[in-house]
Amino acid sequence: MGLTWLGSVWLVPLYPLVGSAFSLLWSPGLIKRSGPRPAGYINLLMVSLSCAHSLLALISLHNNSAAGASAIYAPPTFAWTWINTAGLRVGFDGLISEPALIAMTVITGLHVLVQIYSIGYMEMDWGWPRFFGALSFFESGLCGLVLTDSVFFSYVLLELLTIGTYVIVGTWYNQSLVVKGARDAFLTKRIGDIVLLAGVIALLPLTGTWNFHGLQGWAADLVNNGQPLPPDFELILLALIAGPMGKCAQIPLHLWLDEAMESPLPSTVLRNSVVVIGGAWVLLRLEPLIELSPLAQGVLVVVGGTTALVAALIALGQICVKRAMSFLVSSWLGLLFVAVGLGGINVADHLMLVYPLPMALMLMAVGTVVFSNVTQDLTQLGGLWNKRPLVGIAFLAGAFGLMALPPFGGFSALRELLELAFSSKIPWVLGGLVLVTNALLSASMMRVFGLIWGGVPKPFTTRSPEVLWLMVLPTMLLLGLVLHIPHLLIHVGVYKLSPIPGWGPFGWALVGSTLLGAGSSLWFYLRPHPLAELPSGLGGVQHWLAEDMHTEAFYHRTVVALVVGLARFSAWSDKALVDGFSSGTGGAAMAGARKLSLTTSGNSQAYALSLVLGVLVMSAWLLAR
Repeated sequence: MGLTWLGSVWLVPLYPLVGSAFSLLWSPGLIKRSGPRPAGYINLLMVSLSCAHSLLALISLHNNSAAGASAIYAPPTFAWTWINTAGLRVGFDGLISEPALIAMTVITGLHVLVQIYSIGYMEMDWGWPRFFGALSFFESGLCGLVLTDSVFFSYVLLELLTIGTYVIVGTWYNQSLVVKGARDAFLTKRIGDIVLLAGVIALLPLTGTWNFHGLQGWAADLVNNGQPLPPDFELILLALIAGPMGKCAQIPLHLWLDEAMESPLPSTVLRNSVVVIGGAWVLLRLEPLIELSPLAQGVLVVVGGTTALVAALIALGQICVKRAMSFLVSSWLGLLFVAVGLGGINVADHLMLVYPLPMALMLMAVGTVVFSNVTQDLTQLGGLWNKRPLVGIAFLAGAFGLMALPPFGGFSALRELLELAFSSKIPWVLGGLVLVTNALLSASMMRVFGLIWGGVPKPFTTRSPEVLWLMVLPTMLLLGLVLHIPHLLIHVGVYKLSPIPGWGPFGWALVGSTLLGAGSSLWFYLRPHPLAELPSGLGGVQHWLAEDMHTEAFYHRTVVALVVGLARFSAWSDKALVDGFSSGTGGAAMAGARKLSLTTSGNSQAYALSLVLGVLVMSAWLLAR
């Protein structure tokens, strides 16, 4: 029976896809009398089936010794051929590995909790079919992404996730900010996708394969035989990492995640926890190729380190709680890019493993406050600890899970990253970067906690009723999972059993940076300190950070202005040159035709004479040659 669940894992992405397709029956109004709610319940049922299937497959992998050995050392595969012609085969090659099963269990489990959460959050909304269908579409694409062993189909699935982002961000499409957010998110991610496509196409002629394991073998042969890199291979690698940069909201493609906060908060939970991880998953699969190029590794370190530091600073100045959380996502994933750039594939794996659940927990806790207090402005919130202690504890647990605070899961992963940074060529620069970023992340998360649950009640929080149990229950369940992450990591063999899981070199330095950042932030914001608001002379600094360091304005003055200028020049050249030449030659032909028409007299003798003269002139010209 275990082998059956394991061998049919390819069905997991199909369950939510069926639910998403059923939503179409209610979305255009083909079914009206029942109202839109059945679409949500059908999607919840199909998502639950996918979660149960992936969980049973993972359990069978560990409980069945024969299946476990074969799955670990010779993972089961499946293939579907799409094109096979002229020596080119393009197909969906799937690989059922332990990391893929763990990833699918996390993805599907979070989707179940979020869809239950969404039933409470979207209770009075009529857009259920479109919203729940888009959530299921996300899950289907993510499960397919972790199963596929093909770079080409990874690109295809990332494109589908981009479309899903556009649809779900535009759920409330009658609001101008929502339309702008959906458009900007789609176009920004498309930039990375187009560059990624160029790299995928150029990769095949050099390596002869699009399969990740085939690329790993090609890279190993290149290293073992001492062969130099093919010409322009580093440019191809830079193109391949552009896609993950866009999906993970890394500088300079980071603003889309901020704009996408206009979508309903349950979709934000999934997008900021598991959807952004899709780009990181592809990046980790490409790591054997990235190791061949010091240039690509350096770019990853620079991009990731810059994003980690800058995004953490911007998060400190944000007024909107959802936007503050979005920049925390970019900052944390920037640390993951640094780990990949330094060649720490295991460290990057651990960072990706401990990230989704705590981030989802914090956003679900924040969502209950936004839902009941009708604002997401941090300056209008406060004093909720006595009124909403459960979700306050849930937010703290999620924040502790991402801080370097033992024994939570984030500590062990960040400590490994710090150890990796100090073993690099520039140890003090990268080690200091990790410590400063961790302190800023801790300060940002505690700032959000202090402004919402600390201080005194504001007009928006004087009355703060509890939300529906459909929102509180999944939040509490996720709280339990986050608290058990260290035990789960020990159970699956990531860390050995010890009093403090993952403790090692630089542990005290990391804990010190956490306490410094979190403690100072709590001192300023838990009971609002006068210095929590900058003096008028320095108020521009916070405004500068809240405006994302005016990055969008800079893009408008440079990239957008260049594109608009080129478009205007193209329009002018089309009108003045292309259309002018066509109109001029056409006018000249018409004018000549009108003049020649005057020679038409109807006299046949004149026509004959003209013909004879023409023949004589041509004969003379031929004789002269």
